[in-house]
Amino acid sequence: MPAVPLTAIEPLRYLQSARPLGLFSDIDGTLSPIVERPEDATVTPRSRSLLKRLIQEGVRVSLITGRPLATARAMVGIDGAAYAANHGLEYWLDGRVELAEVVDEYRDLVDRVVAETTHLASFGVQVERKGPGMAFHYRGAPDAEAARTAIFSALEMATASRHFKLCEGRKVIELRPDVSVSKGTATRILATRLGVKAVLCIGDDQTDVDMFQAVRDLRDQGIEGSAVAVLSPEAVEDFLAAADYTVDGVRGVEWLLGEVLKAVAGTSP
Repeated sequence: MPAVPLTAIEPLRYLQSARPLGLFSDIDGTLSPIVERPEDATVTPRSRSLLKRLIQEGVRVSLITGRPLATARAMVGIDGAAYAANHGLEYWLDGRVELAEVVDEYRDLVDRVVAETTHLASFGVQVERKGPGMAFHYRGAPDAEAARTAIFSALEMATASRHFKLCEGRKVIELRPDVSVSKGTATRILATRLGVKAVLCIGDDQTDVDMFQAVRDLRDQGIEGSAVAVLSPEAVEDFLAAADYTVDGVRGVEWLLGEVLKAVAGTSP
């Protein structure tokens, strides 16, 4: 069944009684508007405020993102939340950092790929190092399609890139360590570690499909949950098909967070 617009909180009635509730969210394009330069992205003040209030009400808030851990924590600015960064390669849980064993090995490979793709700057491509992975952003390129083609061509020629998985998102191409780690595995791990009885997942991009599939897997295990896709002009069919509901942009996410707060606290945000 295709995802349907979420215009009221009633379809998520379980939010009122599930304790503890897990609210798992992507950051870019979900809590933070998409901008031309990734380093300029910021979480909206209302989203940050609502997340803090949800934590105060006992909701287990987790940020599941492709960003590096340090960047994600700085963007969100909430120490009381859990974080799964770099698509599940880095965690912030119980006040400490946890890293996957492969991290150091892939940092050296990232250096090699960077050295082999320096010419992409001439196409307006911005390279983001992400610890054991990296991203090639072309939102600000004068010719987006030419930049995208140049990235794929460069990665085909770069021998070190063969050690990574290639993933494509909204005007970005990512290289991730070729290991069985994703936003989906992060969702399952966090659901277990945080002991949630229900989960609400929110995301805006193809990279969040694994997270949405994890929600379905958790439902099969008796944990209630819903996947909410954030609509944008760049949303693709496969992404929308993986979700249960949709909301309209970052403003729609703010509305949803406010409705969840009312449901768990019985007050108006």
